Amino acid sequence: MQSTGVKKVRARRNKRGPRRVPLDQTVVFNQEQSQDDSANVPIGQPRISWPDTLAALEKESLDSQIHRHKEWKRNGSIHEDYCRVCWESDRLEPCMTCRLALHGECMPAGWLRNAENQLFCAVCVRRGWHVAPPALTPPASPRLAEGRGGPAAAVPAIELDNISVATPRSHAAPLHGQPQASSTHEQSISDRQDIPATAPVQEASPNNEDIGVNGNTQPRVSQPPRQRKSRYISLRSEVDAAFNVLYREVEASEALRLENENLRNENARCMQTIQIRDLSLMAMRRELEHRRFSDQDLERLQASAAQLEHANRELQELRAKNESLEAELQVARESAKEVQDWKAKFVELMNT
Repeated sequence: MQSTGVKKVRARRNKRGPRRVPLDQTVVFNQEQSQDDSANVPIGQPRISWPDTLAALEKESLDSQIHRHKEWKRNGSIHEDYCRVCWESDRLEPCMTCRLALHGECMPAGWLRNAENQLFCAVCVRRGWHVAPPALTPPASPRLAEGRGGPAAAVPAIELDNISVATPRSHAAPLHGQPQASSTHEQSISDRQDIPATAPVQEASPNNEDIGVNGNTQPRVSQPPRQRKSRYISLRSEVDAAFNVLYREVEASEALRLENENLRNENARCMQTIQIRDLSLMAMRRELEHRRFSDQDLERLQASAAQLEHANRELQELRAKNESLEAELQVARESAKEVQDWKAKFVELMNT
């Protein structure tokens, strides 16, 4: 009979509702669910148009925009699933420095696309974030001067709201074009977040039982939710310092990318300068060859001119000599004619 009574009590408990979860597990589950909700883009909010976006940005200060950008980066850089111009959701192109995602044909004037095919909306270009986006600052890290074997309470607690990067869940699609260092950073943070929180488990006692032996339900005493301790206080100071170094490396990757881009531009300018110099050298060589040919032609012409001048002088000398010979011939002819006249006169005198 006693075993039958126990079976009835169990059946009655199963019919009245599901098994109650301990309070500490409920708090952990609720906090993890709130972290998931804060990491993703809120669903169900009214969609904002592009003019309303510009009006809101004009009223908002730059410091507030930078703070909102850093929070967006910490929450996984999740973009909106609709275009703020036409409110459609297909074929969206995300901006690299804000949560906006627009269509190519709906893109307002002023947008920019860099050499790596990364898109920046008109608002981010106006703020200058396409050149130098705001960098994330790593959280405060404990000093390495503390002993390795010190208690976990000696490490300063890091609140979850101050963690610089929040890991998106598996259902969030990865963003196209994110740097590899950011994914590695998020993976390390996800490994840190997977460490279960050390919360004391309440021991079962007859006073805390929801259902008595007789089958009557007792009201559960409502306890105030305890403040969840950061799971990072259980880490050793060396590990936390290593994560701090990782934060700084991730921040330095953006500066290295900009420096790499500047070096590529400078290399392109140097290549253009070298090309121009090579073309100038080729033109100078052609001009020198042309001048060499011109000098040879000039020497040839000068030699021909000297020969012509010499021939002209010889011709003038021959002409002068010919004229003198003709004059002598004329004198000889006149002398011969005079001799003939005198000869004829002498013959006549001899005949008489």
